[in-house]
Amino acid sequence: MAKITIANISVENFGPFRERQTLDLAVSGARPVILVKALNGSGKTTLLTALQIGLYGYKAINGMRRSEYEQMLLGLHRKDALGTPVVEIGVKVEIGGSRRELVVRREWTRKGDELSEVLTVFEGGSKDLEFSQTWEEFIGSILPAELVQLFLFDGEKIEALANPERLPELLKRATEVFLGIGGIEALGNDLKALERRAALKNKNTSAEFEAARANVAAWDVQVKELEETLLRLIQEQAAARNGAQQAQAALDKFTSDAQRKGLAAYEQAATIRNSVVTTKRDAVAARVGLAEAMSDPLLPLAWLPNLWQRYRDTWNDDQHERHSKLLAQEFKKRDERVVSALVKAMPRPAMEAVRQALAEDLRAYGGKRTSAAVTLQDAPPRDAERRLQEGLARLRSQLDGLQQTQVDLDRAEQLIGQIPAEEQIGGILKSLQDRSKVASVAEAHLSGLTQKVEETQSHLSHVRIRLNAAQERLGTEFRDRSLESKSLDASARARKALLVFKERLLASKAQWLSEMITTEFRNLMRKRNLVAKVLVDPETYRVSIVDGKNQELPMDRLSAGERQLLAISVLSALIKERKGRFPVVVDTPLARLDQQHRSALIKRFFATVSHQVVVLSTDQEVDGLAYEALKPFTNAEYSLHFDDATGHTSILSAGSHKG
Repeated sequence: MAKITIANISVENFGPFRERQTLDLAVSGARPVILVKALNGSGKTTLLTALQIGLYGYKAINGMRRSEYEQMLLGLHRKDALGTPVVEIGVKVEIGGSRRELVVRREWTRKGDELSEVLTVFEGGSKDLEFSQTWEEFIGSILPAELVQLFLFDGEKIEALANPERLPELLKRATEVFLGIGGIEALGNDLKALERRAALKNKNTSAEFEAARANVAAWDVQVKELEETLLRLIQEQAAARNGAQQAQAALDKFTSDAQRKGLAAYEQAATIRNSVVTTKRDAVAARVGLAEAMSDPLLPLAWLPNLWQRYRDTWNDDQHERHSKLLAQEFKKRDERVVSALVKAMPRPAMEAVRQALAEDLRAYGGKRTSAAVTLQDAPPRDAERRLQEGLARLRSQLDGLQQTQVDLDRAEQLIGQIPAEEQIGGILKSLQDRSKVASVAEAHLSGLTQKVEETQSHLSHVRIRLNAAQERLGTEFRDRSLESKSLDASARARKALLVFKERLLASKAQWLSEMITTEFRNLMRKRNLVAKVLVDPETYRVSIVDGKNQELPMDRLSAGERQLLAISVLSALIKERKGRFPVVVDTPLARLDQQHRSALIKRFFATVSHQVVVLSTDQEVDGLAYEALKPFTNAEYSLHFDDATGHTSILSAGSHKG
């Protein structure tokens, strides 16, 4: 954070100063005060004004228009001066660990009734063009122009700050500036301007775009309504599920108790009756199935196993005979082909031997065959045997089923005699029926709500699809307009958020101000029991004083000096927010104060308020005890001497108090 120290100020052809007059304002840490004494009319206020406008120009005088500023300068321009009015201020700027020594020069050239102002910033004796162009922005970042009169102020006018109507606005505005809230307001104004320009630009908005926006808004409303409905139904579904679970739990508990009281026997009897009927029906079905299984025409073969085996053997022999004949015929053809192929290549005796060998081999193969006594037709026994096995398996299954059914029927008929009479458990059955009905109704209610939830979810998905389609159309066909519309909505939300942020930031600072002003005021007051605390309202920044009896003390009960001290306490609290960053210059600070209050102001304000304090005093204001009280904190002392003969003021050194 930057820190400003005023090294010196030179004034020429300005008010009572004709020839160039320079005031050395260098200070040390232990002695921050420069005392400048003068008679009234010698140039104290002119020095204060020169410091203000030298650093800030016309912005230093709150509420002053440019034309009024020029009229003030014309009034300060000496008619007997040969040159132009000039104010030069040597400034030491510390930023981080670096230090820069600058000279800020303002010069005014008169052309008729008009003034032309030139601002120049020098560094190292050379003109710095960039700094000259950005000086006002730079000095404003350290201390905004609108607050300069809180640091460079007229002590005789400071009492006016204690006005209950003016003080809240001053406190609030100073706090806003110190907290950087001006940037928040500027941003809010920029957003408003953006919205106004967009409104003017789109004054004749197309009906199609508005219709598309209305369509999106309508679908959006439906989505929100369905989401609310779905949320309500889900809550009702949860409650219904809880109710159904409770009803089922009650039914299960009653059923368990009822079974111990005979219901289990009754339910078992009903099951047995059912079982008897079912088993009889199964027995009839089993007999019918057995009859069908026994009607298979192949089953008698199972009762003639020897005959069936002979038939299978004969069938196999016949098939083998047939195959042998076919093979013999093929072998004979083969032999003929072999003999034909060898007849020309072999001698006749050898050929006869081969032919004889082949004939014997063929006779030997034919001799091995057995002629079947009976030739059978094509009736393969495998197919019939497979069908026979299936029929036997089906017959066995039907027999087993009939036997088991008969066993079950016998057992059920034995148990049926143990069934209790219905009148014995009538009351239990009635209660069970009632509870079952309650559980069924609860389950049905839950089922209905579940269906509604599913339908609503489905409807919501459909509406969301329509909303997305409408938004996509708006974003595609009216892309620029859609983005602009979203930006404007975001702008409105941002302005609201900025306003809330500003209000909360100011409210949080009000407590700190209350504590700081109370501390400063009690330190300066002679009658410390008069004031218990000074309160700053978090919303209005209205300042109120609470006395020792915890009652509000009206401002008009304070003397003029006490009101001045209250105003200085406010200034001290605000200045210490920027402590060590900017000098404090006070013109005529002690005129309305008694000796005790002067001593308190010197020790607790001048000596501590800043790293550099310039006191512009009358010749009798800082004198005697007040002078002695200020002396330990004074670095240097000067006087302004006005020469009646020449009509101009000279700055004289009254000595240094260093060491």
